[in-house]
Amino acid sequence: MLRACAVALVPLAAVGLGAVPGAAGPATPAPGIKLGLNRGMFPDVAPAMIQAAAVPFRDLLKKQSGLDGEVELVDGHDALAAKLTAREVQFGVFHGFEWAWVRPHHPDLQALAVTVPPGRRLHACLVVNKDAKAESPADLTAGTVLIPGGTKGHCRLFLDRLRPTLPDGAAKPEPAPEASTDEVLGRVALGTAAAALVDEAALSAYQNNKPGAGRLLRVLARSEPFPPAAVVYRRGAVDPTVLDKIRSGLVKATATAQGKAFLFLWNLKGFEDVSPAYEADLQQVLKAYPPPK
Repeated sequence: MLRACAVALVPLAAVGLGAVPGAAGPATPAPGIKLGLNRGMFPDVAPAMIQAAAVPFRDLLKKQSGLDGEVELVDGHDALAAKLTAREVQFGVFHGFEWAWVRPHHPDLQALAVTVPPGRRLHACLVVNKDAKAESPADLTAGTVLIPGGTKGHCRLFLDRLRPTLPDGAAKPEPAPEASTDEVLGRVALGTAAAALVDEAALSAYQNNKPGAGRLLRVLARSEPFPPAAVVYRRGAVDPTVLDKIRSGLVKATATAQGKAFLFLWNLKGFEDVSPAYEADLQQVLKAYPPPK
């Protein structure tokens, strides 16, 4: 179960901000903390498993704030932003590109911390066998692109936006929810699958752990960098002292046993404060991947 949770929760390493100032009412400490999670961040994962895997995050918030908490699954980034604005949840976790989409419409929301995924930078990769004849995604007409279970949101977005620029039928996606990333990459290495859509960090891990099979793989296309996931709150909805404790607890998570266990389960290297570089990444992804119409 831990393995399944870790694979499914990679997008949050994805779990990952920039800030936009806005009007805020007087801070009112909440009697408890409710953490909102976008259900779409966990493809192929049952809600009960998401709730179970979110317990360490909830416990970390409780330890830093002294407040009890619960997790609420929300359908979509727009709905999560609306719940934060309405103070129905105190914190929300967004993909970085989702945070770039919603924040212009919700100036009262602000990023508390940014996740640090393996490799720090998020890239999606279309991977083929090294001997494949394809020279670009447009050449992927003879087979499908396998999408393993738990594939990160930025990978799916990359392929979704790429396909309309290709000839009809090229790079057709084939979901493989029961297959892990390693299993899908193994099929491509053996030549039994034409291509796979994976996160670059997952590809690097596969090549390091299985160098023989890894040498049989080739990256056909690589996405622009995506900003990591963000933990977001509404200005004025949580007491500033509580906010500071939670932010500090997230940033210093690597210093405690509880924090290390949480980061291991969520496949993160840690959390960090919002930086000017992250703000620039949000602006770039908004231009490269504008919000859906």
